[in-house]
Amino acid sequence: FFFASFSFFGEVWVRQMLRVFAFLLAVQLVLCSDVVILNEKNFDDVISQEDQMLVEFYAPWCGHCQSLEPEYDKAAEELKAKGIKIAKVDATVEEKLAEKYGVEGYPSLKLFKKGEFAKDYQGKRTSSGIVSYMSSVAAGEEPEEEEEDDYGGGEDPSEDEYGEEGGGAGATEEAVGLINLDSFTFDKIVGTNQYDVFVKFDSSYAYGDKENQWVKLSRRIANLTSPAAREFLLAVVGVEDYGDKLNDDMRERFGLKTDDFPVFKLFKRDSIEPVDYTEAVEVDAMSQFLTRELDMWIGLPGCLETFDRLAIGFVAASQKEQQDRLTKAKNELAGVTDEVEKKTGQYYVRVMEKVGAKGSDYPQAEALRIEKIMESKITEDKKAEMEQRLHILASYGAKLTKKEPEPEPEPEAESEPEPEE
Repeated sequence: FFFASFSFFGEVWVRQMLRVFAFLLAVQLVLCSDVVILNEKNFDDVISQEDQMLVEFYAPWCGHCQSLEPEYDKAAEELKAKGIKIAKVDATVEEKLAEKYGVEGYPSLKLFKKGEFAKDYQGKRTSSGIVSYMSSVAAGEEPEEEEEDDYGGGEDPSEDEYGEEGGGAGATEEAVGLINLDSFTFDKIVGTNQYDVFVKFDSSYAYGDKENQWVKLSRRIANLTSPAAREFLLAVVGVEDYGDKLNDDMRERFGLKTDDFPVFKLFKRDSIEPVDYTEAVEVDAMSQFLTRELDMWIGLPGCLETFDRLAIGFVAASQKEQQDRLTKAKNELAGVTDEVEKKTGQYYVRVMEKVGAKGSDYPQAEALRIEKIMESKITEDKKAEMEQRLHILASYGAKLTKKEPEPEPEPEAESEPEPEE
């Protein structure tokens, strides 16, 4: 008993000491950094003493800010030898400073000259890029604005109804509400009875179209207010195959290959067995997947929650349940007074009736037919109507290809294909 107790308490002591050591190491790293820490009290005094100073406005939870931190620290160390200082501000704490200087995304880097804001930094988020830029500013030269990295952020996006930015490989979107997991924190969050967690395994410096779709999903999820949404998390495991090989043990644990990144897995509460996501890396497809798997409605544009919940699982339901859902849908439709919503509800009911008449393949066949129509010459209004119908069909399980046809001139009215009634 004595030796068992000694072994147990000895193990606890070692763990506590390791935590203390890790904390002291983190504190030492902060203290050793050459980045100047600014707040509302010292901001004006510090920047007014410098001919030029680059200031990063960041959020501690921001994954891109965390990726930038080592590059920013390295740049500060190199610039210190040249007598140039750079600084940072926690924008989540110093909200007044962030608002004063128009910070709308993280990280936002801003150049100040003699205490006055000069311009936004649009260069590379690398130590070499920052050093080169600030060295040119200090020499009185006009620095070359290198093309910004895809995670550069900080600009005012054009947002859609979900607060999402436009896509594209060069978009400067910023994800919201994501948590970063590693081998130490993963099992503290995943598999507990508190959260359903949708995890992206990817390289630490992810960019491009798939990353932009992931960012859009985060922004869409952030706008949800349902109880289910409050118990749902989006998480990232950033993997590096160089240096210390950050989180490479997590890649091995789940048998992943870096060539397959990004890989998405849904971990439902109380389970460490994931549901693999194998559909298109596209915000609408991921939204539908999560809606199907969880009791959490993430409606696509133009969809109605009441009818969507009746549509999801309708195709796989028994004939009796299908009839019950159809009756409920018709009852709901009878109480709709808004003309636009009534027309939308009528289409939900029509699809249910078509499934009963033509079989379970109808939603997918109809979706393919509508996608072909959208590739032809139709007006923008008709295209929007067809897009809404595709979203509704997705609620019935149809997989959408999301083809984007080349823009074509509007046709004559008589050449416009009509959807099946």
